[in-house]
Amino acid sequence: MITSGTIGERQALHLSAKAAALAALLTAAMAAGCSEPAKGPADQAAFTDRTRCGPEVTDSAIAPILDGKAVQQVEPLYSTFDTDKSGETSKLRGAKITINALPGITAEWLDRELECHNARITLGQAQPTPDDPFWLSGATLDIDVRPAKDGFIIGVAAFSSADAKQILDRAQSFAKAKAGPASP
Repeated sequence: MITSGTIGERQALHLSAKAAALAALLTAAMAAGCSEPAKGPADQAAFTDRTRCGPEVTDSAIAPILDGKAVQQVEPLYSTFDTDKSGETSKLRGAKITINALPGITAEWLDRELECHNARITLGQAQPTPDDPFWLSGATLDIDVRPAKDGFIIGVAAFSSADAKQILDRAQSFAKAKAGPASP
């Protein structure tokens, strides 16, 4: 314990010791693997590619989805939440795409494949198809796959209203273009 010096000097030394301890704690936490979260679409794509994707993950396995042959239906994806004054409110988040079941494919596997598809395009390792609803330039998307009775429901959500509208428009155009012209 320091006993010499004025009260102000002792307080300054005490504060300096606290600052040094805090700096050491932060340095140790960073060295232990704590890092900042991804900041943008490219950072998120790089993280997804590094942690979830490997050389065995290719778009050929999800070709029936990307070429539209497995797509049954496209609907808007909404989030609903309660508000204090007006009750329940809905907000457009993106698109809900229903697809046929594919042999040997699970919801978890498909979720990973679609997230890797998005990451590869964002990182410039693959090319998007026209109106690809699983990727949007400059945006981070949340892709969630759930099993359904005869297939899967793929939720593609954006984090802004403008991106959500663009995802829904792309998904509807994608499904319409893949369905081809109606028969007379």
